[in-house]
Amino acid sequence: MTVGAGAQPGAGPTATPAGGFFAQRSPTWQRFHYAVGVFLIAYGVAGLAGAVLLWGDRLDEIERYFGSGPATGILVFVKAVEVLLVVCAAAGLALRRDVLLVPPMAGWMAGFAMFAVLDVFKGRWGGLAEHLAYLAAFVVLLFVSYGLSAKAQLAGAPKDAAPAEPGRGPGGLTRTQEFALQAINRAAALTGPRPRPEKRD
Repeated sequence: MTVGAGAQPGAGPTATPAGGFFAQRSPTWQRFHYAVGVFLIAYGVAGLAGAVLLWGDRLDEIERYFGSGPATGILVFVKAVEVLLVVCAAAGLALRRDVLLVPPMAGWMAGFAMFAVLDVFKGRWGGLAEHLAYLAAFVVLLFVSYGLSAKAQLAGAPKDAAPAEPGRGPGGLTRTQEFALQAINRAAALTGPRPRPEKRD
């Protein structure tokens, strides 16, 4: 069987776009994910640069938790993990895949949670407040990213399509996704421009 003269390989409805995996944008990618990715990269790079410039101070801080023996190895390990988190965030930004932004957020959340627990055992209440504040900020960031993904999924879903699974809302959203989306919409309504009152004649 021969292919017609006008047929092009890969031109069918199931054809893979040019570039394959790297050319496909995630259906749950939303334009504000760029801001999330840029923030994660900037935060990670700032932390790595601070470690290089203030290595002695960072080493002293680790020694307060683990002692002078393993402090150097622990600090090197932590910064190596941060490099991987920054690379993952950069890949998510370049490939426009929101799922790749989750490991950096979860990784820093786990780190702050661990140091918060250590602060309790060491009685470092100032450090505990600082680490809890950073932890709360990254929890909010993860929640916002989750809501943005739900917003993109809903926008890309067919208008009259029925949920693929029972118990799901419009666009196949779960209840958690619907809650996150509602929270984002309410925050946008509160911070957005308010309509001006109409002038009376």
